[in-house]
Amino acid sequence: MEAFDFVIVGSGFGGSIPALRLAQAGRKVLVLEQGERLTPQDFPQDWSFRAQARLFTTYTSKDYHVILRYGRGLGGGSLTYAAAMLRAPSAVFEYRDRDDYRVWPAAVTRSVMDPYFAKVEEEMTIERASWSDVPRAGGVFAMMLDKMGKTADRGMYPIHDCMQCGFCMCGCPFGRKKHLGHNYIPDAEQKGAQFRTECKVHHIEKDGDGWLVRYKDVHGIAQVVHGDGLIVAAGALETPAVLLRSKPWLPDLHPQVGKNLNNNGDVAFLFRIPETMPATYPYMGRNNAGVITYAFWEEHRITIHPGAGPPALVAAMDVYSEKDGPKVPLGYDFKHYVRDNYAKHLFPALAIGLTDGEGEVTVNADGIVEFVLPLNDRMKAYIDRVAGVGRQIAEANGAELLRTGGDTFEHGDAHPLGTCRIGDDDSRAPCTPDGELRGQKNLYITDGAAVPGGTGVNPSLTIAANAERIAAHILAKG
Repeated sequence: MEAFDFVIVGSGFGGSIPALRLAQAGRKVLVLEQGERLTPQDFPQDWSFRAQARLFTTYTSKDYHVILRYGRGLGGGSLTYAAAMLRAPSAVFEYRDRDDYRVWPAAVTRSVMDPYFAKVEEEMTIERASWSDVPRAGGVFAMMLDKMGKTADRGMYPIHDCMQCGFCMCGCPFGRKKHLGHNYIPDAEQKGAQFRTECKVHHIEKDGDGWLVRYKDVHGIAQVVHGDGLIVAAGALETPAVLLRSKPWLPDLHPQVGKNLNNNGDVAFLFRIPETMPATYPYMGRNNAGVITYAFWEEHRITIHPGAGPPALVAAMDVYSEKDGPKVPLGYDFKHYVRDNYAKHLFPALAIGLTDGEGEVTVNADGIVEFVLPLNDRMKAYIDRVAGVGRQIAEANGAELLRTGGDTFEHGDAHPLGTCRIGDDDSRAPCTPDGELRGQKNLYITDGAAVPGGTGVNPSLTIAANAERIAAHILAKG
């Protein structure tokens, strides 16, 4: 049987970052990745479902109201993210939930995280977008805020010399958007870490003070490897799934594993701007449209990010109008509405905010991921509050707010968090503040599952910085 100092499940931010740091310290490291090793030629400028199915794994909630998706391939979500890399505001680390529980550990503050944020920013060459890089939709949104006397900030991205092709979330075939395959992964491989792709981990077992990881390789053949230490970083849905499938071998698994699913407060909507405003051309430019506003953060604890995307994606959203547009989501009228308005007058936006994690991930009898994210009174109130902010922006500009979801909550986006969260309370948080799964020596969670609550902005940088922090702790233990 092959043996390693550390086996890591998943090669996204949570997996590849510890892989590099451990390999740099001379540890023998194996990373198992379910997806393929993709090249720039595997990133077609193609929004079809066929092309996207290769790049994303999509999950639908048990009530079919919420869709969550993951980047698929060596490098995980970094391959297909819209690439906004923003430091979580200080208030994120002080957030208290409905029970007055401080979600982040008291010892993990913004000032503690700042050196790790900086480390990732340097490694991935993250820089602020220039105004020339901001797509039309982002510029129009900034104009709308300016008319209200509010501000928009240019976002931070590992994107250089952008060609503004508008296909960021299909992967960047030009190499302008830096993903983990440009930095952490090749650096880790140069230091001796092994990355094996198309390897599906089923479960783990204790093996003395170490761990056995059972998986099927690229040929579908069952394999097992030993790790003195184990890091599970397969994403906020698959990480708890691996652990839950392992319960027959882990009877003392923490009961909170899989609970506290948080969608990062994501709420999508669209604006339809009047004829008097410049055309939006939302099919052009980077998918995260270059700007973010913190103007509503102090009052509502939300940020808003304008976006861009193909007309088919917009037409497929469960959208309805509160004003003069179509009233029936996904109806015939809305398809024609998109046809007539998309190119010049529409653009999507995403609000991200602080909410309690009240969803849950489970596995069915076949070990397949299932999840729920309930539309309870707290979530309804949050969505209504977000809609109120969007309506305020629209009305100040003679624009129209198009809402999503109706009486459902169909939009979950790509930011699930919290299902194996770190925390101070050993009854509420499966992981210690330093990422070790309680009751399971030498088993760490370092991905979005460990991030205990919403980040207030796109979570990629926070996930990456937290992985750097936990990796530093593992090495400090010796």
